[in-house]
Amino acid sequence: MQKLKHVIEALEDWIAGLFIVGGLFLILIGVVMRYVFNSPLSFVEEYAGYMVVWGTMIGAVVALRDNHHIRIDMFYRLLPERVKKAVDIFANIVGLIFALFLVVYGIKGIFLDEFSAYRMGIVSIGEGVELWKVYMVMPLMGVLMVLRFIIRLVRVAKGLPESDYEHKGVEQV
Repeated sequence: MQKLKHVIEALEDWIAGLFIVGGLFLILIGVVMRYVFNSPLSFVEEYAGYMVVWGTMIGAVVALRDNHHIRIDMFYRLLPERVKKAVDIFANIVGLIFALFLVVYGIKGIFLDEFSAYRMGIVSIGEGVELWKVYMVMPLMGVLMVLRFIIRLVRVAKGLPESDYEHKGVEQV
């Protein structure tokens, strides 16, 4: 089970990183082609944007997994442990509801609405990419976040830190 967990985490890390690096590399190619060779490539900006957005969205799940998201915990650190646990449970329930919102309304907006991207056959202006494929990052991210929030809730209920990152004794700044 531990090995599967490490494989999944590595996949998340690599996929997010490859999307971001790939998007930035496309931007670099676009700049070089436009300003050095005076021959701009039309597809670069569109695909680079999609790749950076997908990488960022999947990276948000990685940040949640490792507890690297932005938070203000000045007052949280002053709370007694029982109150901290209640705050953690509340925050993770709110996060879980948000993630479920992403899944439900992401799927609804992409496939089920009368004017959904899939039913309308909406494509991008530049390259003709079917936008429902691009928009799938929202429900995908939502599903991954639902799983992460459930894991965090179970960990908090058991009295464990929210993530393995904290469990390893690494102090966050």
